Amino acid sequence: MDLSSAGGALIITVLRLLHIVGGLVWVGAAVVLSFYIEPALEKAGADGGRILRGLYSETSFPSLLPISALATTVAGLLLYGMMSYHEALGSGMGVVLTLGALLGLLAFAHGFFAVWRPAATYSALTDADQAAALQGKLRRNGRVSMWLALASLALMAGARYIGPVLS
Repeated sequence: MDLSSAGGALIITVLRLLHIVGGLVWVGAAVVLSFYIEPALEKAGADGGRILRGLYSETSFPSLLPISALATTVAGLLLYGMMSYHEALGSGMGVVLTLGALLGLLAFAHGFFAVWRPAATYSALTDADQAAALQGKLRRNGRVSMWLALASLALMAGARYIGPVLS
């Protein structure tokens, strides 16, 4: 399909919208969870652990992050694939976008393997000691994924402004 046509413009617009809104939900939910929900639940002690397990097992919240991350990543990869080599690596803006894309891919992979998959195990645990140990791992890994995604977002959002400085 010719991307300069009306149909091509519509595809690019839809992909950009998916990428931006998906990223907003993904990173926003990760920030709220990391900086507000988890610290409050940690201060609540054992009750906080039960609430967190309930959040993971009784709501659709655990699906929110991976679905929004997947939509963001797929849309971003499709958009990146539409760029020429010169756009991707021949300009300061392209280099910044490429770095943002790499950090986004790292955030997605780390989140999938170190957070989302173990979260299913966490919600099913009945032993309090095992749950507490896994909760600590999930929290640490969730923060790593959140910082990677936040750095990716900052680079992509600022590529237009950072790029000319680097060129």
